[in-house]
Order: sequence, then C-alpha cells, then structure tokens
Amino acid sequence: MTHTAAVLTGDLIASTQAGQGAVDGTMEVLEGIAQDEAQISGLDIRFARFRGDGWQMYCPEAARVFRLTVLVLANLHSRPKLAQTRLAVATGEVSVLPPHGLASASGEVFTISGHGLDNIGNQRLIFDNTTSASTWQSSLFSYLTWQSSRWSPEQAEAIAMVFRYAPPEPRKSAEELAISRQAFMARLTGAGYLPLWDADRAFHHNRVAPT
Repeated sequence: MTHTAAVLTGDLIASTQAGQGAVDGTMEVLEGIAQDEAQISGLDIRFARFRGDGWQMYCPEAARVFRLTVLVLANLHSRPKLAQTRLAVATGEVSVLPPHGLASASGEVFTISGHGLDNIGNQRLIFDNTTSASTWQSSLFSYLTWQSSRWSPEQAEAIAMVFRYAPPEPRKSAEELAISRQAFMARLTGAGYLPLWDADRAFHHNRVAPT
C-alpha cells in the first residue's frame, strides 16, 4: 500500500575543500535532526548518507516537510564552518520502504527528490510535489529560500532552537544561550520567524491528498 511522505535529498557544496571534519560534522547535524524529530513526533523519520557527501532524509508525514527543511537550513546556517548543502525537497507517494534504512526504498517521492537534485543547477533549494497544492507550497519554499539566505548565524541559531521545540519555548531557548528573552526575540524577528511559523502551520492545516 502506498502512502504520502516527505523526502529531502541533498549533497554537500565544495565538500573536498571543506575537509573531512566539516563534512562529517554536517552529516552528524543532519542525522541529529532526524533523530530529534523522530523522538519528538514518534514518527519513523530516517536519515541515510550516500557516496560520502550525499544524504537523504525520509519522513512518513508529508505535512512536516517545511519544518524539516527549516531545521536543516537553520542548523547549517548557524554553523558556517560546516559544509553547506544543496537540497531537493519533495512530497509524494512511497511504494516500497525497507524495515531499516533507505537503500531499497522506492516510489514517486524518492524519484522526484532525486531528479530534483540532479537538475538543481546553481540553486541551493528546490521543492516539488504531485498535488494540486503545489503552487502555494512552492511559493512558501521560495520565501524560505529568500529569507534563509539573509540569516546571520545567530538568527539561524534562534530559528533552529524554536523550531526544535513543539510548541516553541523562547524563554527556555534564551536561557540556553545565556541572553535576555528580549535579545532572543530580536533575533527571531530579524530572521522572519513569524512568517516561517505561519508557513509551517499552513502545511499542517492544508493537507492535500495526492491527485
């Protein structure tokens, strides 16, 4: 039986120049995101590394696709010394999912995401799906691309922290950074937190079945 899921497929930018330590650090961050989200949500979220600098993340709940993408971008932007990534994001149907890992997984969502990365060109982020909602969803991903490119490391860190918690806990996040709540909120405002949070809610409140 098929089901609708989200898949993020990426490869690291200039991984050779970045060095093995930076590459491994990036992969550890990405795997940590998948593990944290799996624990928070109770979902079977998986991460796999391919060919040294390639990677893939799978989530069985397509509505979490925007949240996962924000977490990937924010966590990496907050660590500029790590290797950054190109990212092809997709939602669609899964036809085969092995008991563990992603090596033998198949279905349209894996195909769309993989082809997207093959054709990404000079872009850093692309999104595609097979539903009638793709226009508004693509628009929100376009906004995310624009907004995330303007984050400072401190702003990205703030976004990563509030998206990590469900619901967000600005006071707790500020305490972890040893800064005032006002200073933390200023970082969030500069990073465009409210529009991003509203966009994430839109993905959850406007679930669309595959056509």
